[in-house]
Amino acid sequence: MAGGGAPAAEAPSGKKKNVFGEEVPGNVTLNLTALMDILSNLLFFLLASFGATIVMAINVNVPVQSADKSDVADTQQTVTLNLQVKKASLEIAASGAAQTNDELMALNKSIPYDAAKPSFDALSDYLVGVKEKYPKSDTIIMTPEAGVSYEIMVRVMDAAREKELKSLGLRRNVKLFPTVVVSTVVK
Repeated sequence: MAGGGAPAAEAPSGKKKNVFGEEVPGNVTLNLTALMDILSNLLFFLLASFGATIVMAINVNVPVQSADKSDVADTQQTVTLNLQVKKASLEIAASGAAQTNDELMALNKSIPYDAAKPSFDALSDYLVGVKEKYPKSDTIIMTPEAGVSYEIMVRVMDAAREKELKSLGLRRNVKLFPTVVVSTVVK
């Protein structure tokens, strides 16, 4: 069968013809060895060059051990705040690895709502005080109560991230707790 499934007709010359009347060529064999050698070498070099570009783009930080620096001193300056956004108040509790229980309990605070809305300025002012005492702190975990509006959550996050301070006629934005993690209440 040749040319689309129809049987080839035999011409008076003894050669086969397809449906369109064209002579069907005899068996043709192709030697693809050289072509496969070239393609496999090309593929090898493409993969090698692609792998080299990926390795060059990876940013790596190698830890350095030094006798004069210690992470233990940094934990004294770090606390993580847990902020519960309730329907009537903002409840703040602190956790830390290097602080005593009394130091952490002293950071607990409840900020009641003013006219059914949180006092975002009171929250920011309180967080400025915590940041002054623990300057390396940057994480706050926010847990909203069921029914708290999306707008209040966003405004609380904004108040926790930075505060505009005025001193000597200059205004500057101070980063408070830029890493805000939103969590859910575990029941």
